[in-house]
Amino acid sequence: MSVSDVLAVAAAVIVAIFVGALAMSLVALGRTLRALRATVQTLRDQALPVVAELRDAARAAADEVERVDRLVSSAEQLEGAVDAAGRFAYRTFANPVVKAMAVGTGVSRAAQRLRVGEAPPDVKPDAKADTRRRRNRRAS
Repeated sequence: MSVSDVLAVAAAVIVAIFVGALAMSLVALGRTLRALRATVQTLRDQALPVVAELRDAARAAADEVERVDRLVSSAEQLEGAVDAAGRFAYRTFANPVVKAMAVGTGVSRAAQRLRVGEAPPDVKPDAKADTRRRRNRRAS
């Protein structure tokens, strides 16, 4: 055999080894792809119902958030109405109640002064009333 024949046989063996290695790699790749497809199918079978449940839960949560928002809005409106009613009641009753208490105090003091044998209560003199009395004394 000549050198070229030996080289041709060596090249054919090397190519055959590469082709065998490539064939084994393709077979392993095919098995891996089949396993990957089975895993993806299992994942799809398990994940799709979970995703559907999550979607339903998200819708329910959004509905609850809207309901709570409506409740908060109603409570704020009610709070405004109660505040307005409180202000109205204060404005309506404050002035008459103060006047009634003043009249009651005045009547009580007058009744105490009219009673026989009782001294008038100690009342601090009004500075303006003192000034008016002095002016009236000077004028007369």
